[in-house]
Amino acid sequence: MNIKILRYTATVLVTAALVLLSSCEKNPFSNDDYRKVVILYMAANNNLSSYAEHNIATLKGGFIPDKNSKDILIVYAHIAGNIPKLTRLFKNSDGSVTEDPVAVYEDHNSANGDVLKAVLNKVKTIFPAKEYGLILWSHATGWLPQGYYNSTFQGTWFEDPYAGMVKSFGEDRGVEMEIKELKSALPFHFNFIIFDCCFMGGIESVYELKDKATYIIASPTEILANGFPYRDIMSPLFQTKSNLEEACRLFYEYYNAQSGVHKSATIALYKTENLRQLATVAKGIFNNHRDKIQTLDMGKIQPYFRLNKRWFWDLGNLIEEIATPTEYLTFRTALENVVVAKWTTEYFIDIKINKFSGISTYIQNPSNSFLDTFYKGFDWNFDSEMIK
Repeated sequence: MNIKILRYTATVLVTAALVLLSSCEKNPFSNDDYRKVVILYMAANNNLSSYAEHNIATLKGGFIPDKNSKDILIVYAHIAGNIPKLTRLFKNSDGSVTEDPVAVYEDHNSANGDVLKAVLNKVKTIFPAKEYGLILWSHATGWLPQGYYNSTFQGTWFEDPYAGMVKSFGEDRGVEMEIKELKSALPFHFNFIIFDCCFMGGIESVYELKDKATYIIASPTEILANGFPYRDIMSPLFQTKSNLEEACRLFYEYYNAQSGVHKSATIALYKTENLRQLATVAKGIFNNHRDKIQTLDMGKIQPYFRLNKRWFWDLGNLIEEIATPTEYLTFRTALENVVVAKWTTEYFIDIKINKFSGISTYIQNPSNSFLDTFYKGFDWNFDSEMIK
């Protein structure tokens, strides 16, 4: 479901975005600090709009904090054909759900980093809280450059037969947000960030955002367009100590109960404080066995992609193939301290999942000069020296 996270490319767009962020808003709430605020940011001004509407409808059927609760649920929704709105959802004493508008915006591009930052800052100003959680809902293509996923020929000319059921690529009117822009757009620290979008469970993306959240939930593969089961996951997210493992399990069980190609899900929970140690261990292995990467039999490495989009492979499986047994054992221990929970169905659509470390990686095999240069700009590559 790619929130790829949406970027502008010209100064004029930055200026326009700031102008368009003017909104009608109200602040009927007290200035008391809240306990927990969960923000669902839905950049759905694209072909996923009907799924966004469905997710909001199912959300209302699950746990929602009461009107006077110290817990707050906020939904930012920019759905095709509608103006962007920031809404607080709360449950009344009779069980009905009220959608209380917090801000109504003029049309703007929700895939723009300045827009995302402004929305998040507005939420924090109106709802100061001890803890924040963020769910990013849209299209995404992991760490790849803007527009690269669908603009690059990889030997596949036929149309994707499953295009209508995956959140595999998308944007808001041609704009996407790359990981580095997303990083700069997140103005404060979150207890958790959940990516309800494709390919965000990669070491490049997770590592880049390690200082922005204590935990990250994401999928190394695509995510089916239905996304997370919102009716079910809000209850564990609002527990005194957010039960993120339970939210992952509910996601997995929702899809594992389906049939055919709809029985497709990969999901993992990442603890970010242990990522630097993982990079240190990986650095030694990459520097000891760099020559092996160039001659790898890629048929032995677990893929997480379809249609020959060969940029997402299983990180644990890669290290297993190039490291000594002792090195691999050390790496596996470090990886288990990062990927603290993981689930997968037997297949993701037509991808057989034989190896599942819970996190993907790019592999420089063969060399792609454009991608390799782009890759060198990521924090993961600086610290692990995968590509030198």
